[in-house]
Formats: sequence, structure tokens, C-alpha cells
Amino acid sequence: MAQDSTSPVKTTKSLDDYVLLGRSGLRVSPLCLGAMTFGETWGGSNKEESKKFFDLYYEKGGNFFDTACNYQFGESERFLGDYVSDKRSDVVIATKYSCNTTALQKDKRLNPNFVDNK
Repeated sequence: MAQDSTSPVKTTKSLDDYVLLGRSGLRVSPLCLGAMTFGETWGGSNKEESKKFFDLYYEKGGNFFDTACNYQFGESERFLGDYVSDKRSDVVIATKYSCNTTALQKDKRLNPNFVDNK
């Protein structure tokens, strides 16, 4: 029988039951938080709403985030970069290089907590 989606779900692992990421030696949460919908460009969440999600994940022990330069045209990385600025040594960020979205912004220098593809 399928479980009612409003019922509490029993989990066997918590977010702070870290696992090794391949042979990298990095200890990460068993669930990576994908950040594609954080940002308003494609109709996702604004910065305040995004922070609430990030806070909940981090407070539960989550330390592994996934983003990319083209998610929400960079807004996802900016939101996440601002959020982890004081937590950077405690989190792991997976990102992808798939396009140079900042090529036309030569004078812009971005925050080192997210990729600027230069």
C-alpha cells in the first residue's frame, strides 16, 4: 500500500550520517540538496524563501549542495554563495561548468563562494 504523502516518513539515515564522496576524502550528507529552483528567473523561490530551505537542510546536518552556473541564470549560485559565505569550510558544493554565462560581463567580479567561469 502506498504511504499517504502527508504522513511522517521514517528514515533510516539522517543528513549528518555522512558518507565519503567517491575517493575524494570529502564527507558529505547522503542527500545532496539540488539548487536549480532557487532563484526567481525561471519562477523559483526568492532569496528569503531560498534561505529558509538552505537553513532547514543545514540545521538538519546537510552539508552537500549542487548548483550550476546556468541555474536561474546564475541566481542560484549567487543565493547559495551568499548563504555559505560564513559556512564555507563546513559545506561541499558540487557545480558544473557548462557555459560561460559571464562572458559579456567583463567588468563584473563575482564572489569567490560561487563560480564565475573566468
